Formats: sequence, C-alpha cells, structure tokens
Amino acid sequence: MSKEQESLESFRTRLQNQGAEFICDTSLPAISASIFFLGPFAGETVVWQMTLAVIKSGETPFIEIQQGSKGVYPVSVGLALPAIDEPVIKKTIIMMRNYKRLAIGRIEFGSMHT
Repeated sequence: MSKEQESLESFRTRLQNQGAEFICDTSLPAISASIFFLGPFAGETVVWQMTLAVIKSGETPFIEIQQGSKGVYPVSVGLALPAIDEPVIKKTIIMMRNYKRLAIGRIEFGSMHT
C-alpha cells in the first residue's frame, strides 16, 4: 500500500471510529474553521484540508485549491455568511463533493446571499 493510500485509509478509519463525516478542529460558531473530510478530486478520493471562512458582504465567494501531497489537498473556501456552524460546514462539503470542475487554483462564483 502506498503512503497516499495508507494516509487515506487511516483518515477513513478515524472518521468511522468517530462516527463522523468530517473532523472540525475549531470551536463553533466561528468566522473561520479548519475542517478535514473525504471527497473526490481528479478522479480519486482525497482528504480535503479545508479552511472555511466568512468573507465580507460584497466580496466574491471562492474556492482556492492548492497543490497537495500524499492524497491531502489544502483548500480555502470563502462564503458571505454571518458565521461558520455545523450546517454551513455540511452544505460546503456537499458543494465541494458535487462541484464538477474542481482544479488547482482559485474559482470564484456568484453571490451566495440575496
């Protein structure tokens, strides 16, 4: 088994042992949170190391993916919301898992507020 597979399997086991779909290292609610979860990228399952942050009203929401190593990819997500809480984290994970054109670099998208 490669180091990447070992890391991925180790994280998958950790999630199963905790009965969780993600691990958040931040007390919630917060204006920025550190979250780890599994999701697809470039045809493989990877560990996403996400920093999810509140951006100011008027700023453009974004996803910024950095080059990863050993199956772990750092990603920053900025959303125009009052705070980060568990429902926001779950919705963001779903968005990341369903987004078809994820690529290394910054992706900006339409306003999330009305």
